[in-house]
Amino acid sequence: MARFARIRANRMECSKKSRRLLPASACLAPLFVLACVTSAAAQPQSAPITITLTGQSMLRSDLRATAPAEIPVVRRLLKGDVVFTSLESTIAEKGETVHEGRGFLTPPAALDVLTAFGVNLLSLAGNHAFDLKVTGIQNTIREADHRKIVHAGTGNNAAEAVAPGYLRTPKGTIALIASASGLIAPGARATADRPGVDELRVEAGGKENEATEDLPGAPPNIPNQDDSQRILQSIRDARRHADLVIVYQHNHVFGNHSFSTIFAEGMQERLAPNDWLRKWTHAEVDAGADIVVMHGAPLLHGVEIYRGRPIFYDLGNFIYNVPPTLTYIDEPMSWESVVAYVQFQGGSLRSVSFRPIELNNVGKGQPDIHNEYTNNEFLDTRGLPSPASGAKAGYILERLADASRAFGTTMEIKGDAAEIKLNSEK
Repeated sequence: MARFARIRANRMECSKKSRRLLPASACLAPLFVLACVTSAAAQPQSAPITITLTGQSMLRSDLRATAPAEIPVVRRLLKGDVVFTSLESTIAEKGETVHEGRGFLTPPAALDVLTAFGVNLLSLAGNHAFDLKVTGIQNTIREADHRKIVHAGTGNNAAEAVAPGYLRTPKGTIALIASASGLIAPGARATADRPGVDELRVEAGGKENEATEDLPGAPPNIPNQDDSQRILQSIRDARRHADLVIVYQHNHVFGNHSFSTIFAEGMQERLAPNDWLRKWTHAEVDAGADIVVMHGAPLLHGVEIYRGRPIFYDLGNFIYNVPPTLTYIDEPMSWESVVAYVQFQGGSLRSVSFRPIELNNVGKGQPDIHNEYTNNEFLDTRGLPSPASGAKAGYILERLADASRAFGTTMEIKGDAAEIKLNSEK
């Protein structure tokens, strides 16, 4: 367990980077003080620690009221010391509405649903984090802090947005750094004096590729140098103060086509990460990431084991309250995914296993197929996860295994579960 980790009690404190919480015993001997200043890594865990990772949670209501029977079903899927997801919406207080862009709004009580599921680590970075502009950014941070949910990826300024969130468990301290790339609204990027999202801008030949338009003939994508260095430095900082470092990215940038073109036309590239993304995630591991996990496609992509660290290129959807008007991101595979269970011990990867899930495409009541802002019973009760079994479970796991094989990853499927075959050479 990292004895001298910085503990962020809430997001308002995370800008005070120089403050660390030291146990009283650290002051008893000069050698201990010297060690806490110069140590380059936290102490390894002696007991196994399990991290559960889900797809994105596009949650639009308090499911305890709108779909109470689903709470125990979902809870049984989420086990472990750390349970992570991303919030693909923004918190709106009573009376707050928006009709600009796609208003993926959810009430504060939705965060209570996530805690009821066991979620204790949450990314707020995404293209919908700014759906209520600065008000939504600040609402979501405030409500997450109120519930003591450790989070990362947004902030009242750029320093806060990129800062790691630290989760203390009896088995070690877990750091989370979160960012987003593509489809980020103008004004949504956090700056030195503006609240927003920790954005990783992507460039193609000196032009920003926001995944909003086709860029025929453009050179390969590369991460913006300023943004990439900021994020990599945050990973290095977290490496010094945590036992395990999780890095999250919400990505919509593939090649030189817009996100909507890729999915509306069913292009093959939607099924795998682009080359720039593989290089970038490798750089994150090289900087100190123990787990890299991504959402945004929103489809299940393959898994790579790089230098003994898992990279989940996309875990698709976990809760998918998507409006029925958004037909271009509605295909059968959008409603199938997995929950990943990762076990570390002593800083070493011990196992990576998967449980397939299916999400219901049709909710209760009647859909509104004309108004993308409608939030009704149909929307609130569609896209909820349950364990997949039988032939469907097999199809999902085989698709994951096939997608991972391109990265040299081998999986063993046993019934309704799968596990990656690890070896010391990966």
